[in-house]
Amino acid sequence: MKQTLYDILSVPADATPEQIRAAYQHAMSELESTAQHDPNKKVILREAYELLTTPQKRASYDARLARQESLRAQASIAREQQPTAPAKPKNWFSLIALMVVLAAAATWWSINQKEERDRQKELPVYSKVTPASPVKPPLRAVVPAPPSQIAEPAATNNNNVEGSKTAEEIYALRSPSIALITVFSPTGAPVSMGSGVMIAPEVLITNCHVTRSGVQYKARIGKQLLAATVIMADEEYDLCRLSVPGANAPAVALGSTDGLRIGQKVFAIGAPLGLDLTISDGIVSALRPLPTGKVIQTTAPISPGSSGGGLFDAAGKLVGINTFNLQHRQAQNLNFAVPADWINTMSSRRASNESLRALTMNSIEGNREGNKDNNQYANAQTSTAQQALTKILGTWNCYGVLTGYSMDVMFERDSRMSGTMNGKKFSGNYLFDGKTLSLSMGSKASGIVEEFTGNKLVVNAGKADRLVCHRR
Repeated sequence: MKQTLYDILSVPADATPEQIRAAYQHAMSELESTAQHDPNKKVILREAYELLTTPQKRASYDARLARQESLRAQASIAREQQPTAPAKPKNWFSLIALMVVLAAAATWWSINQKEERDRQKELPVYSKVTPASPVKPPLRAVVPAPPSQIAEPAATNNNNVEGSKTAEEIYALRSPSIALITVFSPTGAPVSMGSGVMIAPEVLITNCHVTRSGVQYKARIGKQLLAATVIMADEEYDLCRLSVPGANAPAVALGSTDGLRIGQKVFAIGAPLGLDLTISDGIVSALRPLPTGKVIQTTAPISPGSSGGGLFDAAGKLVGINTFNLQHRQAQNLNFAVPADWINTMSSRRASNESLRALTMNSIEGNREGNKDNNQYANAQTSTAQQALTKILGTWNCYGVLTGYSMDVMFERDSRMSGTMNGKKFSGNYLFDGKTLSLSMGSKASGIVEEFTGNKLVVNAGKADRLVCHRR
């Protein structure tokens, strides 16, 4: 029998944790006292101790030992029940006698069979009996079952998609092609995270709003951590293509929204909040039209950090790039992905319209009559935010009341900003809705708008720290 962990520690199988601990300490002390002890034995003793003092692992190990013992017992019983081989003839005489008897029996059987065949040939033809035909049961009228009793055909998994796979199979197949993207400022400080999908050898696709907040990027794909570079930015589609030299992850198969149907099963894979890869499932809720094409609305949850991850159909094909979810007091589980069809038509360009903003505020209204109040609220919010965004455009001179910092900043139309702070140039992004102002330029800062006119802006960043700006 093989040596068990109990044998290694020299304890019985019913030993208590205290007994196991004492035996382990004794064995280790003996091993340490040996001038040239085997380091492998030390590792084995530690593994045996850790397993046997962990209740769950010990129970699993004991169950495995019991199964092995049961299998050995069954094998032993089977060996005992095997028939013994016939005894060999004690001498040549016995063997010859046995062969004579067998030859005689074979001769008798051959003669007997020949006589039977000759007798059958002598019988007249009419004496042969024709076997009677089987009696057929009387025919019965077939009465169709009522419609309520007719069994419906079994439904195929995952909405009858050819080659459908389970969530476990989708994750195993596609997660090796999903990347966690970290975005860094010019000073090397991490500023945001997102996800990406390997669409070709050493090429990732992600959202441009993931890469926009920084200038340096690293992609973690499996166990690889590699530098990445933006090689194409299509802000109209919110899709950016990254080059990742040295990446050996497999490229995914591209699908199309042409084959998608509302209600069809889909799976989202990404790295929400910088966590390890996560899969969520849902259905296609709608295919929302935009001037650039249809975007996918789904119930598959998309959290911050999942932007740029993949949306896959039940066959494992990439049908969309997860882009954003709508957070609204009167809207739940509204998640959106841009179609994978756009990947093959990308070009380097700035956004020429507010397609995605228009979608989130206007197209998600469902039944217009049933959601009239909600639409009015959304339209009012959109109008206020757009007016504030228009009023802040231009160049401002700002200073910190407590910090004494001074800066000249230009707010541009595409949420970008640039300027100088204490004589040093900077650039970054901003978000402004008339109520709050958020700045991202290596580090992030935000505050509540206390005063805003055409020529003056006062932002309270907390702890009496205010940023006062005047238009130049």
